[in-house]
Parts: sequence; C-alpha cells; structure tokens
Amino acid sequence: MSIGTTRLCHIAILVKDLDKAAANWERLLGVKAGSAFYLPPASEVPSFTNGEAGDYTDCRITTIPLENCIIELVQPGKNPSPWKEKLDRDGEGVQHISFVVPDRKKAQGELRAIGAPKPYHIGYWPGGTYSFTNSVPQLGVEVNIKTDDDNTAKKERLLRDSNFHKEDL
Repeated sequence: MSIGTTRLCHIAILVKDLDKAAANWERLLGVKAGSAFYLPPASEVPSFTNGEAGDYTDCRITTIPLENCIIELVQPGKNPSPWKEKLDRDGEGVQHISFVVPDRKKAQGELRAIGAPKPYHIGYWPGGTYSFTNSVPQLGVEVNIKTDDDNTAKKERLLRDSNFHKEDL
C-alpha cells in the first residue's frame, strides 16, 4: 500500500524573521518569493489543533517557487499554534513536508499503519483540506496530507458545528 502519490507539494520551514529568511532564499536561489500573507480567520479557514478551534491569523507565510516543489516559510505569531509550539520547542527549521493525495483518509490510514498517530491539526481551505501528523518517530519529520477538495459545504457545517471535524479525522 501507499499514500497514493509521490507528489510533493511543499516543505515548510519555521523562521523567526520571515522577511530576512525570504531575502536570503531569494539571493541563494535567484528566485522571487511570493507576497507574504497572514493566515485568514477561522470564518474563512476553519482549523483545529488537538480538537480545539484555533485563531492563527497572526501566522505569516510566504512561498518560494522551485522547479519541482515549493519552499513555504512560516513565521508564527504570539498566539498558540502548531507552528509556534514547534518553533518554541525546537527552534527554526523544517516543520513538515506536504503531499497532495487523492484520498486523505487512506493516506492517514497508511501513516497509522507505520505507527504514526491520527492528525493533531486539520484545516479546511475553500479548495482543499490539510492535516498535520506527528510522524517524526517514524519518518524523521511531520507529514502534512493535503487534498484538493471543494470544502464549501464542509466549511459551512464546521461553522455551525465545530465538533464535525472530529468525524473527519
């Protein structure tokens, strides 16, 4: 079995100073980083960490497009978040690698089959779902499983019933 893809989406790197890191990557690779942005509010992108809804609007992100992958730079804010927790605990560096899969539940099942737990963080973008799994003991890095789903109906249900996401893990 497998997670159903070898399509690497991005590598996320936690940084303390997004502008400095982006400028250094631009110089090193000769490519331009995308415009930095803050994560949208839960009303647009419902997200849950360890079962609790979160406000991650102070996390700032930019991307650096490569030929075969994207480097995602993440500067956590002061609010609790998966990114801030890892940065505070481990310092700057890779937080996760992300794969786009056709079937998220199947991919999560394959992670559990190698001993990884269920995802601890899940989010619902309008055009996809993502989930972080602490697979460090099994793979040496966290894995982010993404899908390209239309989450319009799911988002509306999550805004009415925040417990709904537990059924989706």
